[in-house]
Amino acid sequence: MKIGIIGFGAIGFDVAKKIDQEKDQFHIIGVHSRTKNKIIDKTSSFNSPLRYFSLDEICKKSDVVIDCAPKEAFKEIVQKCLDYKTKLITVSGAGILENLEIVNKAREHSTQIFLASGAIIGLDGLSAVSEGNVDYVKMITRKPPNALIKAKFVVENKIKLENLNEPKLIFSDNAFEGAKAFPANVNVAAAVGLAGVGAKKTQLEIWADPTLTKNTHTILVKSDSSNFKIEIENIQSVENPGTGKITALSVVATLRGMISSLKVGT
Repeated sequence: MKIGIIGFGAIGFDVAKKIDQEKDQFHIIGVHSRTKNKIIDKTSSFNSPLRYFSLDEICKKSDVVIDCAPKEAFKEIVQKCLDYKTKLITVSGAGILENLEIVNKAREHSTQIFLASGAIIGLDGLSAVSEGNVDYVKMITRKPPNALIKAKFVVENKIKLENLNEPKLIFSDNAFEGAKAFPANVNVAAAVGLAGVGAKKTQLEIWADPTLTKNTHTILVKSDSSNFKIEIENIQSVENPGTGKITALSVVATLRGMISSLKVGT
């Protein structure tokens, strides 16, 4: 399986490093990134240092493209993958929500788009209960201030998060609006919306909490088949505190599920 990676920040690098250790199953052909000059240096310790490709080249040459780029690049990436009938794994739930009209054309182009679970767990259960009747889905995200201080919504609304001494509610609306307001911080909210009753019907709260050292998410679900509560505490990525280490691992797990003879869970 020939794999191309787009975006080489905290997630893209960790994905590449993990896959590089498993050359018997996967082969990374190269990377497309804005930091072109840093790719060789960052992968000098890899078994196979990675090449740089243009966006067009990497989508054309790959069997699967892994999108780890900012949400703003999603529309162009998915269009290129459709053009070349290349399968796409992404962590950009926010990108999918804003470009559903393009995503829905994947079948016409005989390809598939996979949204990795990213920093959240339990999406298989949420998908299952959504086949029946769901009364409500609510998600509560709590992160240390350092994970939110550079968020688009926080900056634009001049929300002060420095020197907080108690938890502060900074957003309360639905997951659709949350994904737009925090495109790089709560892709998990978009994933929860897409897996369940829809982003506009999924309630969302975001808190900046100085008492925490981990990014935490709680999902409350009530339905006619099951009521459940999902809680997760994610260890922050060293390079980007807003991203949990589990995000890159979820991408690799998604990739592995595409070739495994046994797939566990929906």
